[in-house]
Amino acid sequence: MGARLGKALSQIAGVSIGYVYSRQLARAQVLAQQLHAVAVDQVEPIFADPRVDAVIVCLPTYTRTQILKAAVQSEKHIFCEKPLALNAAMAREISLILDRYSRCVMIGQVLRFFWEYIQLREKVLSGEIGTVGTIRLSRCVGYPGRDSWFTDPTKSGGIMLDLLVHDIDFLLWTFGDVAQVFAQSASGGAADLLDYALLNIQMQSGALAHLEGSWAHPVGSFRQTVEISGSLGLLEFDSQLASDFRWTPTHKSGLSPSSRIALPEVGARSDPYCAEISCFVDCIRNHKSPVVLWREALKACEVAFLAMESAKLGIPVLYKHELPGRKRETS
Repeated sequence: MGARLGKALSQIAGVSIGYVYSRQLARAQVLAQQLHAVAVDQVEPIFADPRVDAVIVCLPTYTRTQILKAAVQSEKHIFCEKPLALNAAMAREISLILDRYSRCVMIGQVLRFFWEYIQLREKVLSGEIGTVGTIRLSRCVGYPGRDSWFTDPTKSGGIMLDLLVHDIDFLLWTFGDVAQVFAQSASGGAADLLDYALLNIQMQSGALAHLEGSWAHPVGSFRQTVEISGSLGLLEFDSQLASDFRWTPTHKSGLSPSSRIALPEVGARSDPYCAEISCFVDCIRNHKSPVVLWREALKACEVAFLAMESAKLGIPVLYKHELPGRKRETS
């Protein structure tokens, strides 16, 4: 993600990249050469440089607290990759670090910049599919690899946090608050295993959401799907089958059930990662509120924490709408 966002930044007029940091200097040097930046294996020069206005944090999740604290102390604008917090204790600490911080802080919940998900959300919010009854979100990818920190739940949070936080964020962004979470996973939270998870989430609105996440698909594969069923129609999207999505109205809408309305593909050609980082730069330049607020990102993490707790306990867990880490009720 550091390489991808760095290259996207290099295409924005008026933006220059000063440093590329990696714990392994050789890795930093490769990207720094491409971006005409200075490679470093220590972060102190970055935060001490007054010419640096913003930092892009693409480091492993378990390092979040230290790097965010340094960024705040040096008064830099911050773009931080998801998930924002690894656990409830880290979420509480990050809340204290970022609370009342006046510089721009945006979190990389990039699904909000995928044109398909933007259009799906607009269809829902416009009322075109009526009252939503069920939401099915699926995200299936290959196993990150045995040598990757992603496969250690104590460092990444595992599949429910690292992978499904995308869909959880979209769920909250589009459909509102959660009432209850029930989850199961194939690995049971063990490290270094192929994993598969299912989350059943009862929304405050009464809608029922089913979230599927997989680290058990073929290596290199990627598939995301959406199905949203409402009283007036059905929205469907499958990244492997189409570059648009289908809207199937019911009889109540005045159209036949076989009607298909496909959105134009104009947005499919735009890179959501470029759109995301361009939005961050625009927020800094024009003093706008970020599209993804850090409090929203922590809320998505909190729902993922509940899913992890539910899978561990084997029972549904109620969402109490409190600050991250406070005691929950089980049902």
